[in-house]
Amino acid sequence: MMALDNMVADKVDFCKQYNIDITEEQWPTRHLPEIIIADRGEFEGYSVEGLINNLHIKIENTTAYRGDLKGIVERKFRTINGKIKQKAPGAIQKEYRERGDRDYRLDATLNLKEFTALIITLILQHNHKIIEKYPMEKEMITDGIVPTPINIWNWGIQNRKGRLRTVDRNIFRLNVLPRGRVTITRTGIKFKNLLYGSKRAIEEQWYANLKNKSIEIIYDPRHLDKIYIPSDNGIDYETCLLLEPSKQYKSDFLEDVIFQQQLLNELKEQERSQQAQLTINTDTIMEEIIKKAEQKKSENKSISKKEKLVSIWKNKAIEKAVNREIEKFDLSPTPTLHEQVADIVEFETQSEIEKKTEKKTSSRLIEKIKQKSDEIYGKKD
Repeated sequence: MMALDNMVADKVDFCKQYNIDITEEQWPTRHLPEIIIADRGEFEGYSVEGLINNLHIKIENTTAYRGDLKGIVERKFRTINGKIKQKAPGAIQKEYRERGDRDYRLDATLNLKEFTALIITLILQHNHKIIEKYPMEKEMITDGIVPTPINIWNWGIQNRKGRLRTVDRNIFRLNVLPRGRVTITRTGIKFKNLLYGSKRAIEEQWYANLKNKSIEIIYDPRHLDKIYIPSDNGIDYETCLLLEPSKQYKSDFLEDVIFQQQLLNELKEQERSQQAQLTINTDTIMEEIIKKAEQKKSENKSISKKEKLVSIWKNKAIEKAVNREIEKFDLSPTPTLHEQVADIVEFETQSEIEKKTEKKTSSRLIEKIKQKSDEIYGKKD
């Protein structure tokens, strides 16, 4: 993907990123090709429908183990690699180190940007290097063309089939980025368990009308802040932004997001096994409590059903009063040991509280119980 993106990049601007100043005549290629010839491994399984359908580029894959079918490219790779090994400190040499020899890794000096600058320098040299066995045409000789790549390119554009096509770089990237599928839910556009939203989705009420519908999107696995919904023509697209619940993954790569989700699933799976045992223990404890309560209830069979119903309101008031006395807050400082000995406070027993409460509320409670009893059983003369 990055190689294809560089293919349509302005090489003057590209070289400036690596502190190399060139003119456009030194590297004039920033166009779409008519055909891309590739190894099977490079384009098999890669989504090339956008290149074929939207940018009208033909894809031709060579047969397996036939690097000779594009020998110029293969040979140039080897030449550049050999040149780098000669110059760059810390390069891995073919000869194995003997015991006691210096570790070549300690000599490594270049960072990635500096290494790329070396590659660019060698490519610029290649553009002006004579190709010894190039089959020159008579017209080229007549025009005084020296068979260097840059001369052959310029002459071919002027005298042969030179149909150069350019494209907006964002449109090109739209057609080479990986594709995936999202689900439209009530909470947003869901991709890899991340939620996105867009202006169009709100205006057209996707979350209500297209709920649970799956659509195709385009994304950059290194930049999940945004995903893109392409149009059918492969040129227009709708940008979707991360929603607030997923913004914690704003700066993460796709691999980081997947790792976090896998880790979460593993933690949940471990917790589920513990919760299963906890559910069993909880059910056992609940059954034991209910069993003891039923046993206690069965011991008190002397009370009739009517008496039980009548005493509901009375018992409720008594229990509430007892609980209030037990659970009440006392914010006064804790007394010292001397104060505890000197001042003896007698606490009322529960039976005394019940009697006290019953006495306070007896008249009003009896009236309520009578009224409730009449409502349940009907008033009898």
